[in-house]
Amino acid sequence: MLLVTLAALAALAPCRASPLNVLFVSTVSSPSHYIWVSALAGELLRRGHHITELVIRPPATPHPNMTSFVMADKTFGEEYGFDLEETYDYGLFEEVEFLFGFYRVSTNTVFESKAFADLRNYLKLKKPKFDVFVLDFPMQEALIGLNYEIGRRPMVVMTPYNMPEGILRIMGSPYFPSLLPYGGVGAHSGQPLTFTERAKSLYRWIIWRAYTDWVYRPDVDTMIAKNFPGSPPLAELEKDVAISLVNTNPGLHGSMPIVPSIVEVGGMQARPAKPLPDDILAWVNEKAAPNGFVYMSFGTNVRSAALNKDKRNAILRAFGRIKQRVLWKYEEDDILDKLPRNVRVAKWLPQNDILGHPNIRCFISHNGALGTQEASYHGVPILGVPFMDDQPRYAEKVERIGIGRKVIYRTITEESFYEALTDVINNPRYREAMKVVQSAVRDQKEPPVERAAWFGEMVARTGGAPHLRSPALRLRWYEVWMLDILAATALAAGLALWLLARLLKALSSASSPQCTRAKAKAH
Repeated sequence: MLLVTLAALAALAPCRASPLNVLFVSTVSSPSHYIWVSALAGELLRRGHHITELVIRPPATPHPNMTSFVMADKTFGEEYGFDLEETYDYGLFEEVEFLFGFYRVSTNTVFESKAFADLRNYLKLKKPKFDVFVLDFPMQEALIGLNYEIGRRPMVVMTPYNMPEGILRIMGSPYFPSLLPYGGVGAHSGQPLTFTERAKSLYRWIIWRAYTDWVYRPDVDTMIAKNFPGSPPLAELEKDVAISLVNTNPGLHGSMPIVPSIVEVGGMQARPAKPLPDDILAWVNEKAAPNGFVYMSFGTNVRSAALNKDKRNAILRAFGRIKQRVLWKYEEDDILDKLPRNVRVAKWLPQNDILGHPNIRCFISHNGALGTQEASYHGVPILGVPFMDDQPRYAEKVERIGIGRKVIYRTITEESFYEALTDVINNPRYREAMKVVQSAVRDQKEPPVERAAWFGEMVARTGGAPHLRSPALRLRWYEVWMLDILAATALAAGLALWLLARLLKALSSASSPQCTRAKAKAH
């Protein structure tokens, strides 16, 4: 009896998964993308899996289970730069032109790179058998052609770009412009959109969807056909996608209707703070900075050194007026002789660990997705200076849910920057609101990076997670929206009304005086 019981318990115990062989591709020309997706690569390695990767940055630490093909090319921002005076004011059509231009340039750079050619040769010579293909997908859709070359393995697509409508579409998840602002950064903590916001969301959706379907996706098909001869088109290859990992968290982004194959893993890169390097710690600790400190960084794409000198000097003068010390990620040496005594600059800083230091009072940010998430994870109020893309929408969210303020870059003056900064530092309502968000962001049953890795393993175990596939993927778009039923109902109603009208006309004719006299003469 005991042996039977032990055997039953052994059968119920989870089996230790054998190591997976994963093809991992992250080639979007933005270092922040790789910061986010590499968190998953690190977790997969920690679990004992093997990774072959094509990436834009070398791994922070070499690993025996990792084979890396690293692009040596400059990123889009390094090669072309950004006009910080104009990007914030882009209208919808300028935004479409800018972003899709970025997508095309970024993708073509990959196909022309030595790293891509080396990976192709490696695949042909070694013929490795992969269990899963992980791809940073939106903005690099044409790289899905690699899945054709490795035998169409189950796919996990991921994006640090919040939850794009295109991801919802390929997973068969409904998109409602009335609930989720198109191209936005999630819902707003359960607050419904206003009439104006819903109208704007619908308008943006129609324009973007039209451009995507009629212009961009055909371009992607052309890239796939050129670079992966014999490959099926994009729409066919998208059928291999089993799971989508998206960079959202209800604690910050709000609740959204999604199918189970879309997994929210927002803030994978955020983690408990590690001890700071001694020189930085000596600058920001409570003894050195009794009034706390402010941290300023504009991320990996917007260089602080590219700021207009008048705006930069206005910011420095404002810094010189506050009681707090300032730590600023600044990439050049041209500012060293202009720094107030309470300001220190460095070309690189450990952002997550700085945000986790208890003496921090405010994070001055471009309101990028990763920085906003890390500030939320560590409970630090934000002063946003957005420039482009999703940054203005994150800045709007920050103000709307009360976790900080924003200033518009092209209108910055010493006084406007000083007023906003001191308000965020000294007004307790911002920190209190951020503590509420922090609590919701952290209140999860497991860290999001572990959840992401588990789903990747599950895709391999189940051969593509067919049980999670939405039935919408087997319906035509008009069937999903039940337009065929509405059309049939309208046709049936129209036919019934027509028959009723004919019947009433016949009855009316039968009871008319002329008909009555005709009947009398007949008798």
